[in-house]
Amino acid sequence: MRKSYLAVVLAGLTMTGTAQLAQAQANPAAPQAQAQQQAINLNDAILLKFSVAMAGVQSVGAKYEAEFQNAEDAEAAQKIQQAAQQEMVAAVEASGLTTEEYNQIAQQAQQDEALRSRILAMTNTQ
Repeated sequence: MRKSYLAVVLAGLTMTGTAQLAQAQANPAAPQAQAQQQAINLNDAILLKFSVAMAGVQSVGAKYEAEFQNAEDAEAAQKIQQAAQQEMVAAVEASGLTTEEYNQIAQQAQQDEALRSRILAMTNTQ
């Protein structure tokens, strides 16, 4: 259940980021979407920021997980999700990344095993 909760919250980090990701998935050959993804230079400094942001997002997700699962109704669950999203956005921005950059890197990491390995290695050394 934790992974599905985190997926829901991560997907909702920003409506703009989610809309851009959906547009890129619907039309993967769109030059604009490809240009946006390639605009981030994925050097070690950026990936370190991403790994810090990811740890913050996961921490917030863990903090709200039980509360979300025990929500009395959909409205309460939505309020909990919104609070978690706000804290996750703050965690991402505190790392020095925008939510758009974070979402782009996360999407690239899902598709690129070597990138995912680099991020995990950085996460394990923190």
